[in-house]
Amino acid sequence: MDSISLKVGFVTTLSGRWPRELPAQRMKDYGEWLKENLNADVVLAEEFVDSPISAQKTARQFKAHGVDLLIMVYGAFTEDNICSCLSEELGGPVILWAPYEPPFGGERLKSNALVALTMNAASMRRLKQEHHAVYGDKEDTAAAEKIKSLIEAYRVKKQLKGSLFALFGYRPTGFYNCAFDEGLIRRTFGIRMEEISFKTLYDLMQRMDKTAVNRDMQDISSQYDYSELPDGHLENHSKLYLALTQIFKEQGFSIASIKCWPEMGPVQTTPCVAVGRLIDEGILISCEGDVDAGITMLIQNTITGLPCYISDMVQIDDTKNALVFWHCGAAPPSLLADKSKALLRDHPLAGQGVSFWGTLREGDVTIARFCNIDGNYKLFLVTGRAVKSEMVTPGMMIRVEIDHPVRSLLDTILEEGIPHHYCLVWKNDAEQLMLVARILGIPVVELS
Repeated sequence: MDSISLKVGFVTTLSGRWPRELPAQRMKDYGEWLKENLNADVVLAEEFVDSPISAQKTARQFKAHGVDLLIMVYGAFTEDNICSCLSEELGGPVILWAPYEPPFGGERLKSNALVALTMNAASMRRLKQEHHAVYGDKEDTAAAEKIKSLIEAYRVKKQLKGSLFALFGYRPTGFYNCAFDEGLIRRTFGIRMEEISFKTLYDLMQRMDKTAVNRDMQDISSQYDYSELPDGHLENHSKLYLALTQIFKEQGFSIASIKCWPEMGPVQTTPCVAVGRLIDEGILISCEGDVDAGITMLIQNTITGLPCYISDMVQIDDTKNALVFWHCGAAPPSLLADKSKALLRDHPLAGQGVSFWGTLREGDVTIARFCNIDGNYKLFLVTGRAVKSEMVTPGMMIRVEIDHPVRSLLDTILEEGIPHHYCLVWKNDAEQLMLVARILGIPVVELS
């Protein structure tokens, strides 16, 4: 999925009676810092904003450049009418950024920015205008990181809006918790959905170029032990892998979900290994028709740029305060603990197709899911560390030790009605994920 750039407007403000020397310096220094440090296209205001009239003029400039949000740095004390006017004219979020007061030397206040930040934030809250408040110089690590995190969160939101989600089938029979609300998804995330029939997929598999299929079979069989696969299964795997790749490229999908059983039985395949390989290549697919798990994968991948793994939690370990995750084998190869020991085998439950058997690698992990609970989304997440594991049952396994008591966590899952698939990413991105949820208006599940 191609990354979308965020356009950020930068303006320095003050009320008309304040001296201009400090605002001019901040306008220069903070503008340069933003251009050098943000993962965004920064548009600089042409002049100070010191009145509602100049706010309207600057807002027109930003609109002409398609600015998504505004960073407003206090050059000096700024009255409420300026920030509220900018917000109304632009119709987007405003980040209010107040640097520290210069050292006191017995003379009058030089900026009084903290007071302005406090009163402006209160006024914007009263007017229900979307805003965030940041206090501290650009050299202050906490302030600088908060600015960067906010920009990244809004980039994720923009990336989601208009994303195209492909549906290969609905959900497996009896899996009510994998059902989804298309209207709610569109309203909450801005994601559009389109259905692709299995006939389209199967027909394309049969038309795949034989040379390309043979080349892919040789590639995958040279990396893994496939000695126990039934005849024809590896070929069907390569046809499916190539067909899904082609559909994504032709249709411009951002992500898909696939109902992997029972429909795929007649063509003697399951998508497990194909899905894992494609995720490593940036083609995101969630298994078992689980759309909400797929949305979680899309957001996790957009934040981190890393592959994700959708899995069941099959056991809790009270003695080591760990969660045991298992699924049928759709792991991205980059997450395997040891590629040389991973096996290509039949699906461990369905007995057909191609699945990875093995274990996943160690490292910090965020376990998350955006859940439709009572008609509104909530974010469930917990962090931990994946530790060395054994494959005690066929499929893919990983044990994750967490700090929160596992029994208490399980109680929360059952009481809240958290569905059974979880999205794992090998990074602690909990703070950024919660910030994205906040911007989307999604509360985080409180762990009991």
